[in-house]
Amino acid sequence: MATGARCALHPDVSAVATCARCGSFLCGDCTEVVGESPYCAPCVAVLRREARPSWVVQVALGLNVLGLVCLPCSLALPLPTLVAGLAGVVLSTRELRRIRRGEGPVRGLMQAQVVRALGWGNLVLSAAWLVALLWLT
Repeated sequence: MATGARCALHPDVSAVATCARCGSFLCGDCTEVVGESPYCAPCVAVLRREARPSWVVQVALGLNVLGLVCLPCSLALPLPTLVAGLAGVVLSTRELRRIRRGEGPVRGLMQAQVVRALGWGNLVLSAAWLVALLWLT
């Protein structure tokens, strides 16, 4: 009989790592690496559920709110609002894909959806502003 640590889910297989969160022994099939640390599947689920939303989405949210505030100030060209809207749509779509693939924190789902809606709103407002400027001249 072999000695040494055995996988918690597969007792007939030797352990190759321990979960960084709960400390259970893991075989190669059970090990999921997040960052540089090994985790078991239940702990990865907890990490995804409890992790903070991506800083990229938080920055995009701030940019889109700033873009809405800057729209009335930009009399000639709504460039800040246009850039904020485009960044919001692109970055939030990227983050939503990461969340769907299981790579992003689930807590960021609602925030990414809000950023995408604000981004589209900023793009529509910028386009309407440009159409109004062209029509009035």
